[in-house]
Amino acid sequence: MHDVIEVDLDRVRAIITGLEGDRFSTADVIRGYCGGFFSNVATPAYYSLNAQFGKLLRRNADFLQIAHDEADVPIADDRDHKTRSSFWRRRA
Repeated sequence: MHDVIEVDLDRVRAIITGLEGDRFSTADVIRGYCGGFFSNVATPAYYSLNAQFGKLLRRNADFLQIAHDEADVPIADDRDHKTRSSFWRRRA
């Protein structure tokens, strides 16, 4: 059984617009949307909310006026656990 979690793309676009600088991570957007960013330990990417959010950014890059910049960059989550994130750039 599959279900859908709705994400408001206008809100995502507003969060991206509010981020400082032209380069930002998927984690930055998740942090703004969800109030925090936490790695999905021992969760396959297919089931990971973070990975699915990254796919959502990629599918909606034109609407969000962003371009994928770099994948699989080491970062720390909000509990200082090591994980990885993609980075994006705003398009003019």
